[in-house]
Amino acid sequence: MEKRSRPGFGRKFKFIHLIIVALVVMVVTAAATYLITTGGFGAQKYYNDAKAYVEIERIIEENYIGDANSGTLYNAAASAMVRSIDDKWSYYMSPEEYAAYKLSSANEYAGIGVSVKLNDKGKFEIFAVEDGTPAATAGLNVGQTIVSVDGQLTEGMTTAELQELIRSKLNKNFPMVIADEKGTESSVTISCEVIYKNPISSKMLENNIGYIKIANFEAGSSEGAIGAIEKLTAEGAKSFIFDVRDNPGGLVSELVSLLDYLLPDGDLFVSVDKAGKETVQTSDKVCLSAKMAVLVNENSYSAAEFFAAALQEYDWATIVGEHTTGKARSQVTIELSNGGAIHISTKKYLTPQRVDLAEAGGIKPDIEAHNTEKDTTVQLNAAIKALS
Repeated sequence: MEKRSRPGFGRKFKFIHLIIVALVVMVVTAAATYLITTGGFGAQKYYNDAKAYVEIERIIEENYIGDANSGTLYNAAASAMVRSIDDKWSYYMSPEEYAAYKLSSANEYAGIGVSVKLNDKGKFEIFAVEDGTPAATAGLNVGQTIVSVDGQLTEGMTTAELQELIRSKLNKNFPMVIADEKGTESSVTISCEVIYKNPISSKMLENNIGYIKIANFEAGSSEGAIGAIEKLTAEGAKSFIFDVRDNPGGLVSELVSLLDYLLPDGDLFVSVDKAGKETVQTSDKVCLSAKMAVLVNENSYSAAEFFAAALQEYDWATIVGEHTTGKARSQVTIELSNGGAIHISTKKYLTPQRVDLAEAGGIKPDIEAHNTEKDTTVQLNAAIKALS
């Protein structure tokens, strides 16, 4: 976005144009937010809010000694408006953030196919390279560090800034300088592409236990999990461990599809809207008859929690791990005219036994287990023991 400095007389038209744009988008944002949260509002109030925003922007533009970016001002105002409803699950997304969000909801992301971390020397070290991605094609390896991207040094950047820099090169080839573990630098040409990230991984453990990691409940996750169950069953699996640790949740439709496959007939969970109207999601009689365990931790949110809760309340699985957080609110995402969006809570969810996990403070595992820095297999071993 264009960076703005204090205006002179020659920039009057440009400034008026920006004010008009700000007025329009602010009214749209105010209308969308307030209509969702209160169900209606007077036009005069919309006008007064928009007028106040324009006045604040004008004061900053005319008086602030530094430079002010109109896009930054707008995004800050919109974010503050949504934050003011005091719901940590509701937030405003800028156009750039919303674009990334839409990709993640499809289990896709714009990138080169590496996972990086800041090492003890403050450099971005590659610790994973995904097969079939631009990074793999370019020959990037674990242990290398990223020195620069398209001529911009990465030293001093945050991880988010590096990700945004790479995303800005979507569908373009660009040079990247990397260094090996000895510090020897080399340059590669690489591209940023939309990459599908499979949310499901699986393997066979000891005692014919099938292990299925569910990274999220976004698009394709239920089909992938069911496919993994059937594949492991064909290979001789007699029981299953579902790992939803660090799973942030996802789509209700994906959760329902997987629970319906696993559980017998009955309620799966209940959603309650602002007016108090209940909608009940149910399962049919067809189910999976096998011993099961579910791994959870404090970062198992929303759909991941309801997955574990339903299996626990049906006495269909043993829950192993840590007490979960208790995210029992459903959000909708409403796109704005500026390309951004508002993600806002509109419903609450209840378990099959009508428990509000937000009020209950999350799920208490049947078997509490905590991993340590020295042993990251404590929880998994506890789940294996529960099924043996």
